[in-house]
Amino acid sequence: HLSVCPNSMSGPKTAGADAGSVVSDPQHSQKLLRVLQSLRQEDCFQDAVLVLEGEQIPVQKNILAAASPYI
Repeated sequence: HLSVCPNSMSGPKTAGADAGSVVSDPQHSQKLLRVLQSLRQEDCFQDAVLVLEGEQIPVQKNILAAASPYI
């Protein structure tokens, strides 16, 4: 099951960039974290469930893998 939440991805878009061009955005990491937080809050793109003391917590495997050396 895959849910898509298009509102989470709104924002400025770069159109017409040439192949091989470099776009620099010093705010990229903060924007990325905000979008990921928004996706989590909207229950979008969760593809796994952690169970802790009987509580089910929907998660994104890519975030777990990036944050943990054990996954």
